[in-house]
Amino acid sequence: MAETETVTRIKIKVLNGGNFDEKKVVSTTLGGLKSELNIPPRSSVSINAVTVEDNNHPIAEGDMIAAVENDKGGGKLNK
Repeated sequence: MAETETVTRIKIKVLNGGNFDEKKVVSTTLGGLKSELNIPPRSSVSINAVTVEDNNHPIAEGDMIAAVENDKGGGKLNK
């Protein structure tokens, strides 16, 4: 019999234009979230209105994430 692996997803809110859209993600750190959501490496990322640069920073249920590419205007992830 095959083993079943349970994947825990957490709900966060991600800036999309002028709104925060709810997303379910598996990442528990900023670095993992950048990979999961294809956030470009040159982007500035804020978690709950605080700019965070440490890829080991934890991501928790209910966090509000905003990412803006440093060489572009915006605030909308292409996802």
